Amino acid sequence: MTTAQRSISRYLWAAERQATWIPAERLVEDRYHVIAPQLWLDTKPQAPPDIFFPLPHQASAYAHLYQYKLHLPQLHGFCTLKRSGETIEIPLLDNIPVDNEGKLLPSLSEAWSTATPLHQAYWLWQAIDLWAPLAGTGVLSSLIQIENLRVDGWCLRLCELISDRSTGNPKVTLAKLGALWQENLPGAAPEIADRLENLYDKMQAEKASLRDVSRELNKITLERAAQLPLQWQIAGGTDAGATHQHNEDSYYPTPLDLTHDSTGGKIAIICDGIAGHDGGEVASQMAVKLLKIQTQTLFDSLVNSPELVSPEQICNAISAIVRVVNNTITAQNQSQERTELRRMGTTMVMALQVNQRIRNRNSVGNSHEIYIAHVGDSRAYWITPHRCQLLTIDDDIATREVKQGRDLPWHSANRPDAAALTQALGMKPGELIHPTVQRFMAIEDGILLLCSDGLSDRHLVESSWQDYAERILQTEMPLTEAVQSWLALAHRQNGDDNISLVLMSCQVSATDSQIHSSQLVPRHPDDTDADDLEPEPQFRFNRAIYLFLFLTTTLGFGAAIAIAITFFHPEWVDTWRQQLLPSSPQTQLQRQIDRSRAE
Repeated sequence: MTTAQRSISRYLWAAERQATWIPAERLVEDRYHVIAPQLWLDTKPQAPPDIFFPLPHQASAYAHLYQYKLHLPQLHGFCTLKRSGETIEIPLLDNIPVDNEGKLLPSLSEAWSTATPLHQAYWLWQAIDLWAPLAGTGVLSSLIQIENLRVDGWCLRLCELISDRSTGNPKVTLAKLGALWQENLPGAAPEIADRLENLYDKMQAEKASLRDVSRELNKITLERAAQLPLQWQIAGGTDAGATHQHNEDSYYPTPLDLTHDSTGGKIAIICDGIAGHDGGEVASQMAVKLLKIQTQTLFDSLVNSPELVSPEQICNAISAIVRVVNNTITAQNQSQERTELRRMGTTMVMALQVNQRIRNRNSVGNSHEIYIAHVGDSRAYWITPHRCQLLTIDDDIATREVKQGRDLPWHSANRPDAAALTQALGMKPGELIHPTVQRFMAIEDGILLLCSDGLSDRHLVESSWQDYAERILQTEMPLTEAVQSWLALAHRQNGDDNISLVLMSCQVSATDSQIHSSQLVPRHPDDTDADDLEPEPQFRFNRAIYLFLFLTTTLGFGAAIAIAITFFHPEWVDTWRQQLLPSSPQTQLQRQIDRSRAE
């Protein structure tokens, strides 16, 4: 099936309990076909749904939590019905947990008994990771309705957001969640059953700690992931497009970079110089160089760390790196008196496969963590043979209007200024830049795609990924060939812009050949089992990461200045070298003799 032949069905969730009385096969409002209770198929997906401005109160939670759309649905519109003389406004949700055939994905309790211990631990960690943002919007009840929690492979997803007030439970606690898990998730994998039972008990204690629960689940997840093999392949490319004389995109790694790459292909970067801004090409090149330098330092420190560093701390370190790079480009703009459209600017998306070393009984394994950082509208996708998941949210006017509760996603996307950026590197001081940094786990075979908007525009990724996913993962199509094929497709369909992408193919399937060639390190005889390790004091984690942040900011800023000078004033470098470096060893000897005579 070609991309032109594919059509995307729009399945919606009727987020109103009174919608459950509508029987299957009914056609609502001559438009919505009822597939199952609360699950509707929009038979007129090109027509706009009913919407109300200003948006009703129930829209606020979806707006404020829009950045978590990987896990949560979004408000699409409304359907107004009358029953027994009463008008009912039914919120219709998009981006819901259904498969391509419109079948609701398995609930957490349904998938639990056959899941691997790694999937079980990671699903629970994701639920805990959503606790704080859902608490801030008064919808924690969404996590204690077990049928509301669905699983999409590795990813935990919710059918809808449930207001705490609507359930009569304004005080949702960790104890309630722990009791829910204990009752509805029996039969945990034997490898982690005891640890989960202890965790459930701690959650129901009088002074349960969200941080402690998250830390324990993260530890279990990393230890289980480290027992899987992990192989990466990486390839990237760029194309100026059909209508451009030069290319403002930059990316890492290039084929030349891969010939002497010391990271094992585990750092990928796309930077797109802002079109219409003088110096966009220079800004994207600077950003790639600086991000590579500073991220390599972080990468090395994490690989060599004797203790686990939490996702929150790593996210903070990456955010600090992005701000240092931003400040360097901003300082260059100021030194050259660049204002408004003359300012250098660039978007960025970066992926880092963190290799924290987890000790197991027979080896030291990779923690399988992937960190994604982005500013602007360059994107990251996770692709498997069965799904394509957008991991990032564009920093543009359309997103801003949705997050501030003034518009709905589909409606905001049709604004004339929808694609105008709200932030990019080099355009404002670091304290005003808000990079988004997220942690994911590579626990299934998949492909990480980073790209500039030259590839993602016009939904090209969503309409073409199936032509590549299975062939890449089955090694029928080399990554380099896939890159060139996708660039050619974008050149034909999105050729009015520069196009760049990096593909990172991840293999974790435990075949015999992969186990022998995977990145497992033989265990030292003096190493102890991970389960026997005493936890290190928390201040050591904090001290290490704060020290790293200080060093990377200081050294990175110095390196940034050096690179900037090399870019714009190479003649200064030659002058300083002549002044600071002696012309020959004999000159140094003569100076020593002169000093001795003077003494």
